[in-house]
Amino acid sequence: MTVAAYGALVLSLPVLLYQLYAYVLPAFSNAERRAVVPILILFPILFVAGLAFAYFVVMPAAVKFLLNFNEAQFNIQVRARDYYGFFGMTMLAGGLVFQMPLLILALTRLGIVTTRQIAKNRRYAYLGIAILAAALPGVDPISMLLEMIPLLVLFEISVALSRLFDRRRPVGDLAEGST
Repeated sequence: MTVAAYGALVLSLPVLLYQLYAYVLPAFSNAERRAVVPILILFPILFVAGLAFAYFVVMPAAVKFLLNFNEAQFNIQVRARDYYGFFGMTMLAGGLVFQMPLLILALTRLGIVTTRQIAKNRRYAYLGIAILAAALPGVDPISMLLEMIPLLVLFEISVALSRLFDRRRPVGDLAEGST
């Protein structure tokens, strides 16, 4: 039952998101729409990229490591419920973690942090990324490293994008509704 419900949610999500976008977008001014539409387009693209990365890179390495770890000493039997739970959590974590560029862009555009602050505290961000990668599903060091590498790349891309947007338009322009 739960696998069917998750499958139905995944299959219907594009239609649900389109309906949500179609409902919300008419309420925005032109300036707000120019700021929001790229984010609305990037969100599902980054989520699907995270799903693809988790499916094609993280899952095979994690399953291979976990099934072959001490195989001479244990009779390893995988239960379907445990595997599907691990698979679902890994896929969800991969999709959500790939939203980091949008989070950093939102933080810089809202003026909560500046690009200079993010770049200056890069080592703390790297530490946070390592902790996040260790906390994600997959208890093995291989999947941790495989999840950490794209997070570092996404962080650096996020910093570059926020630096680019800082040069293009000040934050106050969005609040005033002008371009």
